[in-house]
Parts: sequence; structure tokens; C-alpha cells
Amino acid sequence: MMDWKMIKSRFQEMTPKELHENAEQARREKGRLLYEIGERHYMKLRSEGRRDEIKDILAQEVLVFGALSRIEEMEVEAAQKQCKSCRTALEPGAKFCGKCGTAVPRETDQMKVECSTCHTPQRNDQQYCTCCGSEMGQHV
Repeated sequence: MMDWKMIKSRFQEMTPKELHENAEQARREKGRLLYEIGERHYMKLRSEGRRDEIKDILAQEVLVFGALSRIEEMEVEAAQKQCKSCRTALEPGAKFCGKCGTAVPRETDQMKVECSTCHTPQRNDQQYCTCCGSEMGQHV
């Protein structure tokens, strides 16, 4: 903890602009520290299985995961709409490129299982949920 007299004397020599910058930097650092405390508390509650206390945070994690998953799907879909070799647009359902004859790779449908904590679909070969971090098969 800083001494008030030392802080006050340091501020006496600063311009209003410097004081604003100093205050803003202190606000950002305070926010970072509060975020870290909250993150540690959340992880503690989660590890203790206190699901009711973290359900609102978990709901936000699922929203973030869902949005990012959809972005990834859209990027994969966009990449699949053009030939990997010649970059020509592919016809819907094409197995080969109409220009160069390169085979169009198909995404393999992997079995999905539902996370017992956040209920998002996960690959069945994973040990931990990619959304909430829970061990697959465990209920937090």
C-alpha cells in the first residue's frame, strides 16, 4: 500500500493531463486485478461443484462458445466452396473441381456427446469440454 503523503507530493508536480493519464492507468490496473480475483473465485466455485452460484457465468461462456463455433463453421464452409488447388469456386455438392479435377475433401462427421455441465456438443474423444473446461462425464 502506498503512503498518502508520498502520493500527494508526487501529484503536486503533475499537469492535469498527466493526472488524468495516471488516474486512467490506475483504473485499468484496478480492473485487471478485479478481473483476476473474479476469475480465481469462479474457478474455485467451479472446482467445488457449486453450479448454482456460477450458472450465469456458465450461460455467458456457452454464448461465447456458440458464437465462436459458428464463426469457425462459416470459415470452414467458405473454404470448402473453393478448390484447394486452383481456388476456383466449387459447385454445391461437387466431389471434384470442374476446372482442375482435384478431389474435394469431405469433413468427416465425428460422433458428438453433450457436456454434462454446459450441454454443448463435444467430440467424444475429448477428456475436457472445450466450452467450460469441465471433465467430460463429470457434472459441475
